[in-house]
Amino acid sequence: MKSKKARTSIEGEPIILIRNGKIMDAALRKTRLDIDALNVLLRKKNVFSISDVDYANFETDGTLSVLKSHMKQTVTKGDMNTSTNPNEMFSLPTAVITAGKVNSPNLNKLNLDQNWLEQQLKLSGVNSVDDVFYAEVQKDGSLYVDRNDDMLH
Repeated sequence: MKSKKARTSIEGEPIILIRNGKIMDAALRKTRLDIDALNVLLRKKNVFSISDVDYANFETDGTLSVLKSHMKQTVTKGDMNTSTNPNEMFSLPTAVITAGKVNSPNLNKLNLDQNWLEQQLKLSGVNSVDDVFYAEVQKDGSLYVDRNDDMLH
């Protein structure tokens, strides 16, 4: 195990699943994870919204390492007001699009409709639900959108 090459070929290498806040859907396929499994792993790390993540690595032992975005790291002003924030409309971030498919039951639970979703997507510069890999309604009612493209410039 002294050789890095031998260790890498036996154990593998960590795979970046979220980079700069964007889901790497090709990496998800490579690890045979879907968006629901990724959300489960994030929740185990006390991360309930993908938009709170700057980087997430799928480690060789099957665990997830998470680096939260700067504003969501330990003890911020935002964290101090979580239970009394008057801007929170919903108790948890909720997935409304997964792999280009609208999750109508979740939209209904939030008392939102397809028209609202399409308007929010247009405001984000997205023309079609098919172009969205994942979208979730945040606690404050805003929409987090991750597009299908993995390209970072």
